[in-house]
Amino acid sequence: MRTAWRSRRTDGGRGRVGAVVAILTLSAVACTGGGGDPTPGDETTAEPAGAHVIEQFAAAWADADVASFQGIVDNPAAAARDIAAHVTELVITATSVQATGELDCVEESCSQYLTVTHQLAGADQWSYETLVKSKLRQGQWVVEWLPGTFHPDLTRSTSLERTRTLPPRAPILDRTGVALTPEREIVRVGVEPRDVRRTTYAELASVLEIDTASLEERVRAAQPSWFVSVIDLRRAAFRQVSERLLDVPGVVVDTSRRALAPTAEWGRSVLGTVGPATSDSLATAGPLALPIDEVGASGLQLAYQEQLAGTPGISIDLVERASGEVLNEVLRRPPVPGQPLDTSLDFSAQSAAEKAVVGATDTTAVVVVKASTGEVLASANGPGASSYPTGFIGHYAPGSTFKVVSAAALIDQGAVKPSSRVTCPDTTVVDGKRFKNYERGIASASPTFAQAFAASCNTTMVERADDLNGTQLAKMAARFGVGAEWQLGLDAFSGSAPADADLVTRAADMIGQGRVEASPLLMAMIAATVDSGVARTPTLLPELAPGTRLRPLDPDLLSDLQQMMRLTVTDGTGSSVDLPGLPVHAKTGTAEYDEGGQLGTNAWMIGYRGDLAFAVLVENGSSGAQDAGPVVKRVLQGLPADLYN
Repeated sequence: MRTAWRSRRTDGGRGRVGAVVAILTLSAVACTGGGGDPTPGDETTAEPAGAHVIEQFAAAWADADVASFQGIVDNPAAAARDIAAHVTELVITATSVQATGELDCVEESCSQYLTVTHQLAGADQWSYETLVKSKLRQGQWVVEWLPGTFHPDLTRSTSLERTRTLPPRAPILDRTGVALTPEREIVRVGVEPRDVRRTTYAELASVLEIDTASLEERVRAAQPSWFVSVIDLRRAAFRQVSERLLDVPGVVVDTSRRALAPTAEWGRSVLGTVGPATSDSLATAGPLALPIDEVGASGLQLAYQEQLAGTPGISIDLVERASGEVLNEVLRRPPVPGQPLDTSLDFSAQSAAEKAVVGATDTTAVVVVKASTGEVLASANGPGASSYPTGFIGHYAPGSTFKVVSAAALIDQGAVKPSSRVTCPDTTVVDGKRFKNYERGIASASPTFAQAFAASCNTTMVERADDLNGTQLAKMAARFGVGAEWQLGLDAFSGSAPADADLVTRAADMIGQGRVEASPLLMAMIAATVDSGVARTPTLLPELAPGTRLRPLDPDLLSDLQQMMRLTVTDGTGSSVDLPGLPVHAKTGTAEYDEGGQLGTNAWMIGYRGDLAFAVLVENGSSGAQDAGPVVKRVLQGLPADLYN
């Protein structure tokens, strides 16, 4: 096993031969004409014949093999060999050739300066001028192949070598400019293809607990001396496996620095991850990314890969073959660092959300937004390191948290007031369908509508489904931003609340079941609407995708909703978050779902405190009060006081 410690990330300058395309445009001075012997007494015949063979040579450059150069180049084998070697060494994927200046013919020879432009894989184009000469030999015009024909600096004892250098990856910043992903020391674990054995992949899979299928493909596509990345490990994680890992055939390790969040879990579902390129991540990584690179694999790191990654540096050196000494720097373009990405996230808020989900055993999503602006301050997932953005794209029945919307629709239509006396039976029937509360005896015999809301009475709400039509409920949902077009910079679900004509379905919609769907981010935005009085679309990238203000709620309706959400905390199901200091307003929810014939429930709590609105979802939770409430409490207690303003 060979261990290599490197301080600079390069691709070694080698790669597979790419397709080469050659185009030649001769100057106006070079007349068209066929090859062959010059006609005695015709002094102008040499020029078109000499020009024509140069044109043929340029076209043959595309194939660069002995057959294509036969009858065109004086030494077809040497030309094909030299071009192929440099295409491989410099990792050229395409070449274009264009005449520069005048064709110069003297007696039995012609010369033409050509501008050669190579597309370098993982870099940009490289252009230079080279002089191509044709001569009359044994009655036939041919191009004279010399080492300097490929590049003017080349001789028989020199060659060109390429080095590609990646710049530091730019950080993702929070709303105050704090780097959420500052550079931290890592250990890059890779393999060198020439030392890989049959057992390498199985041993890596066992030690690192990874799928090595894509690694095998990348190793097969790499040159023998390339460093093919397997995984990047933080120092602490590497120490745990180093002894076993360094015994795996072909493994090499490299120290480096990487833009990383505080932990592998921290902000992962939004910030995303960076890792060895896959076919999917490479497809969106931009034209300068190579299969051996590490690129954004998820979240913002994937969506803004080109901005964060910057531009690779490229250098091509003239090297003496025998000694390897660099004689001249033919090309040098230093790497250009990436540009930081500004976000609305807040380091303190994200940290509080992360701590709140540390003990989660089922999928838990926390979203915190600034109510007055719609800025997303935090989005955390638990348990463990999950890249799936549950808080943004999850499609869930919101359960009783949706009663904020349906209560608003009933009040807006004049069907009820917060002070109206209602009933809250344990069960009720709507058009033949039986509905029930989450448990028996949750309210008095004749509560007010506000009290029934605070106790989360399903039966109170569904019995009033006939007071609304589907369009009225759907329109009120739209006033809260449900189904609005979001430009977040990442995929996100703004919810759905169809206009249901069927009474039973509409009754289910009223309590956040039926056909209503929402993401945790949407429910946080609904709570923010009640807090600020204005519906908005959320903002994650203030500079690139600022949110928009939708429409305000009626002041009287807003006041009613605020009072009912406060009552939920002081006298209802949200009592666990009745904290001292700034008052907390909330709504709990439990949503049923059917999976393969098995009935399950998810727990919700949404609300606001000061200028912060929140939503918490706990999959498989039995009730919002019991399962989501404690998470909300930990979040609110962990948030800095100044954020509430």
